[in-house]
Amino acid sequence: MGMTRLKKVLPWMAVLAALGLLGGCANLCGVEKAPPQAPPPPPAVKKWSPPKPAPVTEKPAPAPALPTTYTVEKCDDLWSISAKPQIYNDPWLWCLIYNANKDKIKDPNKLKVGTVLTVPRSISDADKADARKCSMKFPKYMPPKGAKRYCPPK
Repeated sequence: MGMTRLKKVLPWMAVLAALGLLGGCANLCGVEKAPPQAPPPPPAVKKWSPPKPAPVTEKPAPAPALPTTYTVEKCDDLWSISAKPQIYNDPWLWCLIYNANKDKIKDPNKLKVGTVLTVPRSISDADKADARKCSMKFPKYMPPKGAKRYCPPK
């Protein structure tokens, strides 16, 4: 039994001896082992700083100029003109346009296509209140029954 045990252990001993010789050969053959290197230092941590605010301009950009005139188009009436965002954005202020253009408008319910109307811009709150009272006296223009007034949607 001793011999079989030796046959099993002998190959392992030969492997260990070979590894020992190979490891020692590097020292004997003049091959230098590189000294172990220290790990690189961690990257420097940057301190957080808030972003710089955008430079402030001295004057804000001017608002787009609102039109001071309006050319009447097909199917326009004072109510719809004053309701346009670029005019007053309020249909109840149509009397302001009517009062400023009485020389061009004979009937506030009938406008001629191509008429250039003046749109007053320097109006006070009191003027707006008066215009709203004025517009409540006049009902919105309604064409008579049977009238052929087709206005395509804009």
